Amino acid sequence: MYTYKEIRRVQQRLLEMAINIRNVLEKHNIPHMITYGTLLGAVRHQGFIPWDDDFDFYIIGDNYEKAIDYLRVELPNNIFIEDAKSEPLYFHGWAHAKDTSTIAECTLFPQDNAYSHHGISVDLYRAFEIKENYDKTNILKAHIEYLQRKLAKGFISQKEFDDRVCVLNNELEKELKRTESINWDEDTDMIGFISVFNDSMKATDIFPLKKYEFENTYFWGPNNADVLLSCCYGNYMELPSKEKRKPHYSNVTFF
Repeated sequence: MYTYKEIRRVQQRLLEMAINIRNVLEKHNIPHMITYGTLLGAVRHQGFIPWDDDFDFYIIGDNYEKAIDYLRVELPNNIFIEDAKSEPLYFHGWAHAKDTSTIAECTLFPQDNAYSHHGISVDLYRAFEIKENYDKTNILKAHIEYLQRKLAKGFISQKEFDDRVCVLNNELEKELKRTESINWDEDTDMIGFISVFNDSMKATDIFPLKKYEFENTYFWGPNNADVLLSCCYGNYMELPSKEKRKPHYSNVTFF
C-alpha cells in the first residue's frame, strides 16, 4: 500500500529536485513557471496537493533546448535529464528530470515504466510562443508524431491510435485551409503561448510572472493563475471526490 507517509517522502524529494531546476533556470534568466497540478497545489494548498506525487514546470519561449542543455550539465549527479538524446526508447514530446536514487512503479501510466531510468520525475513541458493568426499545424503534427511513437512502442492500441489521429488529421486539414489565406510577411504581435497539449495561454495571463509560495519556498507562476486553472480544472478550489484523489505512482522505493 502506497501510504500518505511515503507520498510525503516523494514530495520532499521532488521539492529538492524542483529547487535545483529552478536555480539553474534562474541563473540563466530562462523564463519558466509551475503549471497543472503543481500550480493548483500552490494556489489551493501553498504546496503539494496531498495525494500528488509529481511536479510540473513550463519552460517558456524559444530557449527550451538551451535550457535542457544547461540542466543536463549543471544539475546534481542524482538528477538525470531524460529525453530523445539520452533515452533510446523515448517517445514523449518534452523532457523529464529523473531522480536516480529512487525506483517508481506506475500502474496508472504504464508507459512510464518503459524507460531505462525508473526514478520519480519532474515534467519539463514546453510553451511555444504564438502570434496573432498563429499557425498551429506544427503542434498538431507533433501530437501525431507523439502518438506514432507510442504506437511503435506498444503503449496504445491500433484502434486508439486510429481514432485519435483521425481527429487530429481533421483539425490539421482545417488549419491548413485556414492558413492559406494568411499573409505571413506581415508583422503581428505576440499574443501568447501554446503547449504540446494544444493548451493556449494569453501572454497577459502569463507575464509578468509572479512568485507563489510552495512548501515554504517559492516558484515562479503565471500572472493570472485563475484563468489557467479554471481552464484546466473548472472550480479548482473544490476538492475532487475521494475516488479521484489518485497519486501518479503506485509504489516508490528509495535507496
